Amino acid sequence: MHHLNLGLFNYQITFTYNLLKELYGASILDKLDNRLANISRFLELKIFKNGIQSIFRIIANEYRNLIKVMIFVLDNLDISESLNNMLLNLYEVWNNMYIISRFEEFDDQNLKDFEVI
Repeated sequence: MHHLNLGLFNYQITFTYNLLKELYGASILDKLDNRLANISRFLELKIFKNGIQSIFRIIANEYRNLIKVMIFVLDNLDISESLNNMLLNLYEVWNNMYIISRFEEFDDQNLKDFEVI
């Protein structure tokens, strides 16, 4: 799990931020960070008041919190509709794979579902 949180998801967030910055400038990152900072408080959900532009200081537990909210942060972002849909699909697929990977036991159907994803 640590590899998923600190490695792969870190790469996915970094890729998303770099892509959006290259296409839309630094102001889009401020918008993402603002959306993260404005998520309502919820028990056991870390709020990113300062955004995540300094992603290298985030720990695994904070990545798990990001996994829970990133799809909502990206939804209806002021970017092209096709790019927005691709990013939303990427994060939806990631979330589904992540959920399945956290199962303690797998059956044949779980493995088939994982292959489909």
